[in-house]
Amino acid sequence: MANTTPETIALQEGDGERDERVPLPQGQELYNALKRQGCITRMVIYPRTPHGIEEPRLMLDCMTRNLDWFDRYVGNPKK
Repeated sequence: MANTTPETIALQEGDGERDERVPLPQGQELYNALKRQGCITRMVIYPRTPHGIEEPRLMLDCMTRNLDWFDRYVGNPKK
């Protein structure tokens, strides 16, 4: 995190409250560290979710958020 600057963009997506591979406190720790560095970041915690999102409604939400992020920060050449 020492080399992270406010210009760095990070998006923490798809953290599941039942994730045993990457426990929720680890995701929260990363999110908080990025915020302290002034990075643009967002954290979404999906209910009932293990390491991979399984519920179609939550998958759609995550995919929509990811596409929005790419449009905003990477750009969409079709627009």
